[in-house]
Amino acid sequence: MESVQAPEVRRRPQNGDPDWKPSKLQRERARSVPPPSDERAEVGGHSFLPSVLKEFGLVKGFSHLVIEVTDLDRAEAWYQDIAGLDLLGRDLTNEDRPHSVLQLNTGQLVILVKSDHVETRSGMHHAFMLTPNQYRRMMEHVLAAGYDLVDIRAQFRAHGEYSINIKDPDGHGIQFQCNSPESRAIIRPGAGVVDCGPADAYRVGDVKLLKDGDFFLVRRAEGFLAMTRWCTHLNGRIVYQREHWRFYCPYHQSTFDRCGDPIGGEPNLTALRLNRVSFSADGRVLVDTDDVIERDLFDPTQAALPPAAAVAAR
Repeated sequence: MESVQAPEVRRRPQNGDPDWKPSKLQRERARSVPPPSDERAEVGGHSFLPSVLKEFGLVKGFSHLVIEVTDLDRAEAWYQDIAGLDLLGRDLTNEDRPHSVLQLNTGQLVILVKSDHVETRSGMHHAFMLTPNQYRRMMEHVLAAGYDLVDIRAQFRAHGEYSINIKDPDGHGIQFQCNSPESRAIIRPGAGVVDCGPADAYRVGDVKLLKDGDFFLVRRAEGFLAMTRWCTHLNGRIVYQREHWRFYCPYHQSTFDRCGDPIGGEPNLTALRLNRVSFSADGRVLVDTDDVIERDLFDPTQAALPPAAAVAAR
């Protein structure tokens, strides 16, 4: 019997491959900056909310971070000139090896320790959270220093989430982050009132995405819910996973049921926001995208019943 050779499956080039090229989105997102503001971020590392850190966080702060470097003079200059740290001096601790002590504006120390060999691991990095104005200045600084910025996670950045990713002279990954007020703001698409068609065209259990209005229309036994597509964690745009009967935010893996209640991922979230639902005289579903309703959890009274169904339900 003649053997049949399976067709070759070509793998798309990935970051790190010789023939990989960043996308337009990855380049543009890497250079985007938040609107001016001195507001400090409401979130911690990896976008955890303050309530989560208070309830589950084991580490409340840190005193110093030790980084091994091969050239102390070079590293010391980089962390002053690029990262903006203040130099306190050389060999100020009981560390046996030559070292340099620098300080963040929040008081913590970064100690650079001389080592003959430095190992770096893929994915391991040190991240610093900045205010929007600090981030804007850092962006100007790193671009002026000649860094070719690329955000390989551009498609996973939520609205108002910004990140500069560079390496120090020894190859350590350094990240400057900013979660601006945009990430917690109410977003309106500017679509006004959206006509979603006849109410009797929807069956209980139906979920329909209305892209122009950036909301999902859900038909429940209690009535209609119009839920905005913005996650209540950090304004990531959610998707509906029909096979799981849930809404999912791919940015930080939060999940919500078809009432909009949080069921997984980031803890201590509120339910998805609602747009107000009404009905025309001839029974069409109307959703006002300018009217955004915040809520803690689902309540049956939040669902809007069509006039005929409302009469029948009495």
